[in-house]
Amino acid sequence: MRKIGGLTLLALLAKVLLLTKVSPVIAEPFVAGLNAIDRKHYATAFRSFRSLAEQGAAEAQNNIGFLYQNGFGVRRSYANAITWYTRAADQGLPQAEHNLGMLNYHGHGVSQNFTIAKRWFSRAAKQNLGPSHYMLGRIFYKGESTAENPERARTHFRDGAKLGDARSQYMYSYMLLAGEGKQDINENSRFGPLFNQQGATEEEYKLALVWSKLSARNGYEDAKELVEYARLHVDRDEIDVTEMIVERCIETEYKNCPAI
Repeated sequence: MRKIGGLTLLALLAKVLLLTKVSPVIAEPFVAGLNAIDRKHYATAFRSFRSLAEQGAAEAQNNIGFLYQNGFGVRRSYANAITWYTRAADQGLPQAEHNLGMLNYHGHGVSQNFTIAKRWFSRAAKQNLGPSHYMLGRIFYKGESTAENPERARTHFRDGAKLGDARSQYMYSYMLLAGEGKQDINENSRFGPLFNQQGATEEEYKLALVWSKLSARNGYEDAKELVEYARLHVDRDEIDVTEMIVERCIETEYKNCPAI
C-alpha cells in the first residue's frame, strides 16, 4: 500500500459493463430489455435480449453475457457469459472486449490470466473505452503480468480520465499528487528516462485538484479526500481558477481539459 500524506491508495476495480446504448434498428426491443432490468424483471430482459442476440446484434450479445455472468434471470454460467461476450467481441464491441478482460483478470470461468486480460483491455482501450484504460493503468501500476511501470500507468489513467472514467480520474489525480509516473527531464542522464520520485510540482498539485474534483463530481466518493489534500497545496487564489477549469472540462466533455 502506498501513501501520500495520510492518504492510502485504495484497491479499485472497474466493473463489468452493461450496454445501454444501441443502434436505432434494434432500439425498441433493446430498450424493453433495459427497462426490464431496471424493474429487476431479469427473465423478461433475457428474453428481450436473446432474440436480438441470436440475430447477431453485438450489443444484445454483450448483455446476454452480463445476465449469465451475474445469474440474472438465468442460472449463473461463466461459460455461457464467455460465449456471448466472445461473439460480441468478435464484432469489435469494446464493452464485450472489456468484459472478457475482467473475467480473465478475476479468473471467473477461466484460469486467472493477467496477460490475456491485458490483451482484451488493450483492444477496448484502442476504441476509447475509459474503464479499460483504468484497468491497464492498474495492471502497469501494480506490475501484474508485467514489470511495474508508473509512467505507462499514469498515461492510461490520464487517457481514461479524459474519457470521463471516474476511477481513472481518481488515480490520475493520485499519481499527480504523489509525483509518480513522470520521466526525469534530464534526457542526458546516463541512467536514461528515470521516474521522478521527488513529489508533485505546483502544476501537478493544481491539476490533481481539478481531476479529483471531476472524479468526485462523477460520483466517486473517495475522491473527496484527494480534493481536500490537493487543496492544501494550491494557493487560495488558484482554487477558484481550478473550479473554472472543472466547469470547462465538463462543458467540453473533457476535450478542453488540461493534462500532462
